[in-house]
Amino acid sequence: MKKNFILVPLLLLVTYSISAQSKITAITAKLFYNENTNGNVEDTVTGTFSPNIIQNSSFPLFNTIIGSGSAAGASNQTIVVVTIESKGKSNKDQQIKLTATAEKKIILQQQKTFSVLGDKTTYQLLFLLDNTGCEVIKLKAELLEKGATLSKLTKTIDFHCGE
Repeated sequence: MKKNFILVPLLLLVTYSISAQSKITAITAKLFYNENTNGNVEDTVTGTFSPNIIQNSSFPLFNTIIGSGSAAGASNQTIVVVTIESKGKSNKDQQIKLTATAEKKIILQQQKTFSVLGDKTTYQLLFLLDNTGCEVIKLKAELLEKGATLSKLTKTIDFHCGE
């Protein structure tokens, strides 16, 4: 009977130390401007990025594929950056899995392996979404280690198109 009382606190301590090491703290997204739409070659935005477009009420995402709304140029690609806060070097071979869905269809599901080298550090992983700009996209990032989910975070990109 005493063995059970010792085992339960030990399991809780091990679970806490694993989950406390790393955590997803942010998901950001930016438009990649594929084409300059203002016609001024000297004032080009081609190849540059927008500010963060997730939960940004001052940046309407309407018809971004043709450079409308707050878009400075035409964009049909979006970069997504997942930020992980780490509290130890022992975070070896963890994975970030990003799933992006539009209208209940998976448009990207990608898993990337990484190792944290520093003690108490921030680590970021970049993902590229193609053919974006008209459909609302739901993002789900999961931090995995040996098949177990350590942390997850969801965000939405509110793209819309119309006349």
